[in-house]
Amino acid sequence: MLLLSVGNTEHDYNRNIVMMVSPIFLAAGFNPLSFDPAALGLTLITFGALLFILTKFAWGPILKSIETRESRIDDAIKAAAEDRKTAQSVLEEYREQVKNVESEVAALKEQGRNEADAIARDIKARADEDAEARLERAVREIKQAQAAAIEELRQEAVGLGMAIASKVVGQSLDGEAQRRLATDVLDGLDAVGAVEDN
Repeated sequence: MLLLSVGNTEHDYNRNIVMMVSPIFLAAGFNPLSFDPAALGLTLITFGALLFILTKFAWGPILKSIETRESRIDDAIKAAAEDRKTAQSVLEEYREQVKNVESEVAALKEQGRNEADAIARDIKARADEDAEARLERAVREIKQAQAAAIEELRQEAVGLGMAIASKVVGQSLDGEAQRRLATDVLDGLDAVGAVEDN
């Protein structure tokens, strides 16, 4: 009877299996350490036949499959390289477009500033023209009002002069005499007004 030792390591487990199987092979007359030329020949023939079958039927399709896969991988790598080049060129185009957009934005800003300055200058010029026109109108209106006031003062002066003259003379002057007297008084007022203006 075979005694097995129980161990905790893998080496012990393998030794136990060999010890269990060895009596079976020894009882059948098989010794793995003995040289048997027939077994060697049979092994070599089996190996050769298997190698021929694998080479003839399996090796070709396996190689073809590997070559096909390698070709697909190479194509995928080439396509990826082309895609990368395309992406790089597209990226460069986008960067160039962004630079162009930035310069266009700067130009538009400058144009907007220039237009705003032009509008501001135009508004100021219009305001200045409007103010000058109003000033001229006001001066004209003042001169007209002044002329109207002077004319009104003349009329009052003529009326007062007539009233004073008729009291001084004690009689009423006829129309021709009144006109002459009024003209003399007005001429005297014009001369006084001219002296005051200077």
